[in-house]
Amino acid sequence: MQDSTSHTHSVPSNEIEISVTDIVHFFKSNLRSMVLWGAGFGVLGAIYAFTAQKEFESKAVVLPEIASSSSLGKIGGLGALAGLAGIDLSQMNSTEAIRPDLYPSVTQSLPFALYLLDQKVFVSSTQKTLSLKNYFESLNESWLSKLFDSKEEEKPKLDPTQSSQAVELTQKQEALVKQIQQRVVTAFDRKTGIITINTKMPDPVVAATVARLSVEYLKEYVTNYRTDKARKQLTFLQKQVNEAKARYQSSEAALAGYRDRNSFLVMNSAKITEQRLQSEFMLAQNVYNGLVQQYEQARIRVEEETPVFKMLEPAKIPLKKSEPKRIMLIFLFSIFGVILVIVAKFIPSFQNYYKLHQ
Repeated sequence: MQDSTSHTHSVPSNEIEISVTDIVHFFKSNLRSMVLWGAGFGVLGAIYAFTAQKEFESKAVVLPEIASSSSLGKIGGLGALAGLAGIDLSQMNSTEAIRPDLYPSVTQSLPFALYLLDQKVFVSSTQKTLSLKNYFESLNESWLSKLFDSKEEEKPKLDPTQSSQAVELTQKQEALVKQIQQRVVTAFDRKTGIITINTKMPDPVVAATVARLSVEYLKEYVTNYRTDKARKQLTFLQKQVNEAKARYQSSEAALAGYRDRNSFLVMNSAKITEQRLQSEFMLAQNVYNGLVQQYEQARIRVEEETPVFKMLEPAKIPLKKSEPKRIMLIFLFSIFGVILVIVAKFIPSFQNYYKLHQ
């Protein structure tokens, strides 16, 4: 009976039983090492936290126009009749703006990054105004990156004559573009339709300036996309109006001059010539007046198609840095040091414990 009980409570040879007492003993015996290593890594974290580059965040919130009210009004009266014929007039609105959910793709594009790099910004830390490209190049984020960059040689261009007509960036330009894409983040809230542009820069004034420039670029991009067709039509009509005006003035002068020279003639040939000049004048006048009306309508259409952006929260200069979060960094470094000690001490202790219980 005793043998059966002993066999029931025995631990299999391939399993190791660790009690709470063993765990407590392990932590007590290694408490000094954990404290020392945690404090050491905490000091390293403090050094890193106080020497790391500061980052400032600025935010701009915009409410864009979701749909064109003028376009919807134009097709509203025909919607019912077109629906009976199986035609969806809402899909025929070629002047509809870009969907707001595509705005983040606009601010992640290469043209946007190159546009920002050429813009002038005021740097509060140096009290100087320079291009964003030169500002990034002047940053010394770490001695390691500086050492790496000093040894890196710029490769020659693959297409120096631009025969491909494609955009080719240098290695420095590629790195700057990636920085812009990482530091400028646009988000679209599908529920509220709000566009939020967040920028992160080492200088607070630069961060707010880049946020403002991003909003302006987005507005101009969407406006140009929306009104491109109407503006082209307006330019075409402007040219036609100028030509029709010159033709109208020329025919008017010809008719007036002919009448002044032949005011006392009563011959039929003179009357026929006058009638011909009168017809040309009337035709030129009608064409000119018609084109002027179309031109004014095109101007109105450009204004109607211009999208509306409501600035809910303008970009403002941040007063406090967003990074580095020093307390959090020191805490994480200390925890990492403690975990490192636990792992380093636990492995040999576990091996010794395993050998004793085999």
